[in-house]
Amino acid sequence: MKELLRTLTDFVAISGEEEMFLKTIKNIFKKDKVSVESDKMGNIIIYKKGEKKGKVWMSAHLDEIGLIVRKVEKSYIKFLQVGGYDEKVLLGQQVIVFGDKKYKGIIGAKPPHLMSPDEYGKMLTFNELFIDIGKSADFVKKHIKVGDRIVIKHGFQELKNNLIATKALDNRACAAIIIMTLKRLLKIKNLPDIYVVLNAQEETTFLGAKVASYSIFPDIAFVTDVTLAKQPGVPDGLPIENVIIGKGSHIAPALFEHIKGIAEEEGIKYSIEAMPSWSGTDTGVVQLAKSGVTTALISLPVKNMHSPVEIGSIKTMKKMAKLLAKSIETIKINEFEIKTIK
Repeated sequence: MKELLRTLTDFVAISGEEEMFLKTIKNIFKKDKVSVESDKMGNIIIYKKGEKKGKVWMSAHLDEIGLIVRKVEKSYIKFLQVGGYDEKVLLGQQVIVFGDKKYKGIIGAKPPHLMSPDEYGKMLTFNELFIDIGKSADFVKKHIKVGDRIVIKHGFQELKNNLIATKALDNRACAAIIIMTLKRLLKIKNLPDIYVVLNAQEETTFLGAKVASYSIFPDIAFVTDVTLAKQPGVPDGLPIENVIIGKGSHIAPALFEHIKGIAEEEGIKYSIEAMPSWSGTDTGVVQLAKSGVTTALISLPVKNMHSPVEIGSIKTMKKMAKLLAKSIETIKINEFEIKTIK
């Protein structure tokens, strides 16, 4: 799990560029009897043909938040966010600008010595930040263009108690989980068709999951994503060592009970996250495909979400893969079918 996670999080694929992952994912499954293809949206779909009727979906979005060049002002690069980066974490960060090749840079702003009292007390906005790659105005204008992507430089760090810190755990951690789940299911016979969807553009538009779910139209869908772990400033955060099962809103009640029952049988620690309305994940758009899909959301708690140092538990990731595999292995699709009105 750890090396797979390192491979996935090291890869740079800001929302809208997910198809670049295809070669990496094909390599992960090169010894397995599955198909690995991408669609027009940049979704990567791994398909295992089953021995019995039905289609089961597992998904995790592959895209990560990042930055994009808005304009070049002399030798400095002005930028915007792609997805939900918080301005507070950006000042002083090292970045890589993907111009005609990779360029290292630093995010800067007006020095505090020159700020007025009003400026000093306010949070910096994107308009007040800039990137310096240490090159002349002519060089920057020639090699950096509007729309070029930018990523914050990061490192994969192993912490105590099986925790890791890196960028893009949202949602490459869940991508690793469902890849490992499929690897487990490949050893089991008499399953329905399995679709593992590593979908595009969750951080920006939700269009990847929308298109893929309409195309595949599964009988049962397990959507995976991250959620807020308990940490200072997050009073309602969830335990980082527990798998999180969503309940309410767009979660099918019978499927929720099935997953919870498996967790209890297998001794897997879990917490329930209330979903009073939209969860902010792909779950809602998957549920709405065609005449509707029986859908569940299973989440991984992560600290420091939407920062370059998101923290997650390898132990919890392994538990989540086991829970998903057991839930799919034991599922009886006809018990969860949505009844249509005639």
